[in-house]
Order: sequence, then structure tokens, then C-alpha cells
Amino acid sequence: MEEREVIIIGGGPAGLSAAIFTQFDGWSTLVLEGGWVGGQGAIAYTVSNYPGFPPGDGAVLMENMERQVTSAPPAGVGAELRRERVVSLNAEDRIVTTEVNQYEAQAIVLATGSTMQKLGVPGEDRFISKGVSYYAKRDVNQFSGKRLLVVGGGNTTAKSALLAKTVASEVTLIHRRESLRTYPVMTKRLQREGVQIWYNTELKEIKGSDRVETAVLVNNKTGEQKEIAVDWIVICVGTEPDTSLAQEAGLEMTGAFVIVNKKMMTSKSGIFACGEITGSERHLITAASEGATAGMAVSEYLALEKVKRGEMFEGAKNGKYADEYLAMLR
Repeated sequence: MEEREVIIIGGGPAGLSAAIFTQFDGWSTLVLEGGWVGGQGAIAYTVSNYPGFPPGDGAVLMENMERQVTSAPPAGVGAELRRERVVSLNAEDRIVTTEVNQYEAQAIVLATGSTMQKLGVPGEDRFISKGVSYYAKRDVNQFSGKRLLVVGGGNTTAKSALLAKTVASEVTLIHRRESLRTYPVMTKRLQREGVQIWYNTELKEIKGSDRVETAVLVNNKTGEQKEIAVDWIVICVGTEPDTSLAQEAGLEMTGAFVIVNKKMMTSKSGIFACGEITGSERHLITAASEGATAGMAVSEYLALEKVKRGEMFEGAKNGKYADEYLAMLR
């Protein structure tokens, strides 16, 4: 079993921001990410509300964050990042188990972000990566010459359809309501680019043998049902917080979110949480802010634990010397 002072589960803006602060204070920090670094931020088509980052591709912003976290000083803070999916968390003993390794930490930060929401229709799980996906931006190289069905009604849905149209032979967007939630200019662009839009339409079932072959659609107003031939289905119906690890670890929850105090600590001592799983606003800047708060709180927590054991340290941790932490305990 490997040991680290800090383990951060999740390599999105919250987790990476936390790592900057803990590693900068000298705590050995390991970030574990089972998917792609950057999380939802890396697949954002355009980020236009992050201070200091001119409107542009979210992947660029997240690549910059990753470099800052993993590059050796002075270019970065020199934290370690491993592409490993965490499968369990023992909050009491602070043990993190991945598909390939096991780690013990003095403090753990949960920054698992969110996952794309599923429809829950028959055939959906069976055909994931076999013609069903949730991230058009990451899968666009597989759309060439194919017939695509895009499900949803927001701006991300519209952008997914437009991206697919650049390479696909045919793109149909279906939405369960009578109008899209997109900006008016986006709806006009969809029409101009030749994306078919079917309103009051829902996906009822996905069929195929080894891969997606047909989609069963239903009109929720008339009840009319039809089956169309498709090669790929992109589902864009929103996200939901990924709190499975938090729930399995027995952390206190309020609805779908992890309960934290003002220091971002959960109901378990030494276990912190930040980002979308705490119910914060779904913006990169708020996730990064909570991650920074968690990182500073972890540093303070570890410093206090160190002086409690009668150990001292050189320099400062989160802006305080060891004797200042000792004074906090008196």
C-alpha cells in the first residue's frame, strides 16, 4: 500500500485547484482521475466566464491547469497525477482503492464532479461506446459518414449537433418539448446547417445487434411511435453529481449533495469535498474556488494534526508557522 499525505479524487477544476494549494504548502499530493483530466470543463465547447481566460475552448483552460499542477517548480507545483479509477473509499482509515492500486492518506479530498445524466431507456447501457455516447466533442472522430441522433434541448445539445454535422451524413435532434432551451441564434444556426429538429419527441428504446442500428421514438403529444435507422446516438440531457463514493463511504448527505462545513470538511474527520458534489453553482470558477478553499483547509488540518503529535515543521503552512498552530490548540 502506498502512502501520501494528501489524496485528491478527481482531476477537474476543483480537484486540480485543491492540489495546487496542498502541494505548494509542501504536502505530498496525489491526484487520481479515472476518466479524462479536466472533467466537464475539458469538454466545454466555449468557456467565456473564467477570469483571465479569454473566451475559448474549455480543453485549453484545463490543460493549463493540469500543467500547473504537474509541472515541476517554478513552472508548476509538482504534484503527482495518476490515471486510475477509484473503486472504493474507506473514510475511517482513509484508504483509497483504485482498479490497480491502494493508497493510505492523512487527508482526502473528494472532487468527483458530475457525470452525464442517462435517459434510462432500454438498450442505453448495452450500447454505451457501441453507438451511444454522451460527449460529442470527444467522439466526433467516430461520426464520419454516419447517421446521428442527438437527444436534448439545451445549448450543449445544439453544439453537439452542429459539431456532428461537420462530419456526419445526417443529424437529427429530438427534444421532448415544443421549443429548445438554446439561444435563438443557435436554433437558427441549427436550421441553417441542415440539422433536422423534431419537437415533442422522446427516445423510447435503442435497438441493434453488436452496435446501434435503430432508435424507437415516440411523440409525447400524439402517442405516435416510429423506428428510424441510426448509427450513433448522443444523449445530452444534463448532468448529475457523482456522489457514489461519498455515499458508499457513509458521508452525510443532503439530498444529492455532500454536506460540508465552511472549511469544506465532511462529516468524517480528514475527509474534504468540493465542487459540484457539494451543491455549488455549476461553473468552472466556482468549482476552482471551492477546490482552493478545500486545499487551504487541508493544509491547515494537516499542520494542526502535526503539531498535536508534537512534531514541528519549517516555514509556514497556509500562512502560519508551527508555533501559531500550537497557539490555536491552547
